[in-house]
Order: sequence, then C-alpha cells, then structure tokens
Amino acid sequence: MFVEIASTLAFGGLAGYSFLKTNGNKPAKSDSQKILKIFNNAGLNKGGETIRIIRKEKIDNGMMYVFQIPLGLGSEDIFNKKSVIEDGLNTRSRETEIHFRDIKNLKSLKWDMTIFKQLKKILTKTKMINKEVEIEYDGMLKVKVFEGPLDEKIPWDKEMLQPGTWKVLIGKKRTELIYHDFDKTKHLIIAGVPGSGKSVVMKLIITSLILSQPDNVTFSLIDLKGGPAFARFKDCKQVENFAIDNKQAVEVLKKVEADMERVYQDLLVAKGFEDISEAGVKGRHFLVIDEAADLAGDKEAVEILTNIVRKGRGSGHYVVYATQYPTVQTVASQIKRNIPARLTYVLDSAIASNAVLDTNGAEDLPETPGRGIYKMAKQAIIQTPFIKNSEIDKQIAPYINIRPRKEDENENEQQLKETNEDRKHSLEFKTL
Repeated sequence: MFVEIASTLAFGGLAGYSFLKTNGNKPAKSDSQKILKIFNNAGLNKGGETIRIIRKEKIDNGMMYVFQIPLGLGSEDIFNKKSVIEDGLNTRSRETEIHFRDIKNLKSLKWDMTIFKQLKKILTKTKMINKEVEIEYDGMLKVKVFEGPLDEKIPWDKEMLQPGTWKVLIGKKRTELIYHDFDKTKHLIIAGVPGSGKSVVMKLIITSLILSQPDNVTFSLIDLKGGPAFARFKDCKQVENFAIDNKQAVEVLKKVEADMERVYQDLLVAKGFEDISEAGVKGRHFLVIDEAADLAGDKEAVEILTNIVRKGRGSGHYVVYATQYPTVQTVASQIKRNIPARLTYVLDSAIASNAVLDTNGAEDLPETPGRGIYKMAKQAIIQTPFIKNSEIDKQIAPYINIRPRKEDENENEQQLKETNEDRKHSLEFKTL
C-alpha cells in the first residue's frame, strides 16, 4: 500500500511539474500593462505621445499606478474612460490558483492522454475577478486598482456622530469616513434615481443634526413627493415648517427668506458682524427640499431659493437641495454656482451626471443603494451608511412634541397654517 501511494505521488508530482511548466511559463500581463494598452486602444494619446507609467505603489487591497499624460490630453478624457478601464481589467472573468492541498486526489488519476486535464481539475481552483478603479489627477494621473469592490452595506451607528459640530457622516471610502461640514461648506446638492440612496442620506442628515445639535438646529422641511420622506420628523421640536406641495413650499420659502433678512438687518448689519460665526450665534436653520425639480417652473420660488442660497451662508440658513431629475433647468446655474458641494448616486445618463458634477461618472456607478460620488474640490466614491426607519424613530423619539391640530384632516392648508403659527419660525440669537 505504501509503495502504491508513494509511486502515485511521485508520478503525480512529476506530471504536476510538467503541467505547471507547460501552462505557467507565460506570465500574466500586469494591470499596469493592461491599463496602458486600454489607454492606447481607447485613443488616449496626443501627437504621437502616449501615457507613460512613472511608478506603482502598494495600497490597501490594491495597487496605485502613477502615469504621466502627454501634453494636450486632458484629465477629463481619462475620467470619462473609467468604466472602460474597469471592463478591461475584468475581461477575464476568472483566474486560476494552484491548490496543492488537493494533491491527495492524485490517486484517482487515470494515466492516459487526458492526464493534464485531470491534473488541472485537481490542482487548480477558479475565483471571480471583480476589480474596481478610482482615478485622481493632481498633475500626475493616479489610477488606483482595488482587488475587490467597496462594502455594499455599512450599518449606521451612533458612534459615527460628531456631537457639538455641524459635521454629518455621508459616506465611507475604503479606509476613511467622509463627513460633510455644514459650517465650512454651507449648502449641499444631492441627486440620484429612485432607490439609489438619496432619501436615505437626507433622513440620515436630519437625524444626525438633531442628535448632534438638538438645542441649536431648526428645520424647514419641504417634501414635494407628498410628504412620506420627512413625515416622521414633522413633529420634532426642531422642525418649524413642513410643506408637501408647491403652494405650501412657496410660503415656507418666504418665511425662511424673511428670517434670513431679519438676521442680516437686526444682527449682522446693525452690529457690524460679517456672519453669525463672528457674531457668536449658535443656531443654524436647515432648509431641506426633496424633489426640488418640482419648483423649477415656479419663477417666484426659484428667485427666493436663489436668494437664500446666495445670502444664507452668512446668516446660518443652509440649504440641502435634492432631486431625482438633475438637468440644467432643475439645477439652475445661479443655485449651482453657490453650492460647490455635490453628492450624487447613480443617474440615468451622462447629461444628468454633468448637471450635478460638471463631469461624467454618476451614470457608471453600480446600482448599489448608497454607492455615490461626493465632490468638493476633489471627488471620491463613497458608500453611504444605511439607517433603518425604526432606528430613526428610536433616536428622535425624545424630541417629538405633538401639537394640537385641527381635527378635519382634509383641510391641509389650514392645518399647516395653524401648525406653523404654534411653532417659532426665526433663528434665535443664541450666542456662545
């Protein structure tokens, strides 16, 4: 028995060595070589010059390749080819690994013309390739190739809050949490097709601000999809105004604008302060609009909103402007110019992506809820934490303040008027 096993292993080892020699003498093309070939095949060259690799560096779960691009070739040309690079790196859907732990199965070999096929089946295993690419440009082109995708779901945790600040966690890169600081960048545009994560991140922002600044934050919430996205917040003590249609929205916009002007006249101009931070005011008011595209055709609403976006930075009136349908009409240029911070999830076209980011990219995002692009001076691909509605209800429960409402629920407009009269609707001068 021993002799039989030993001879099988010996012959198997010899055959395995022969198999590896005949099948492993062709080194696989490296990712950097593949990327260079993809660039050339995609026509990314200029005046006969091609992109040249300068160096490569090991990064967490991948490699970074640094390239020099020829004069006359713009970085936007490269960014627009991101999906082409990913497709090229993943062209071979499977790769082979050697697993000698299965060598015990060599006893079952049949020593005939099929020996090499049998060896391949026993000694190798396949795994799927699913590489992802991130591209940056800072004078040099940096292509980061990751061996696997970003986490598809990140559960929200209260430890993610930064109490006492105006920073809100909006996503996670591979090794870094990404916060939007509303006191540094006052407003935010959010876009994404239905189901992509837009509503989730807006609820996350509202919840985080309530928990981080319960005594200093107030809201005007406008939900032009009929109210379901923000309904759970409407009775929070921090919510001053709540609107669910265009007529109500215009009234809320007028109130916010009037309060903004009051802060300017009674505090900033009167006392010589440049903004509320210099004045030592603690309070901030957030105007959060879901499906702002529905206001695009209302000239009065657009004019008021543009004024709030333009002047609200100094008075502490910050805008979160969200839409499913970003276009040059729904994200007006005068609003866009005053909101440099953008957060977008997957969109249905490059045109929509350009309307938000001023570049392509959002149309190529995977249809993974919460997978988005956050753009400030630079842009980053992130995964937004997921917070359950039940968790939101649990966290905001201490701040719910049920107010008397008119019993006839059909009189929505009168109900809104009475509700808003019971609520204060001005930014208090709470000083440090």
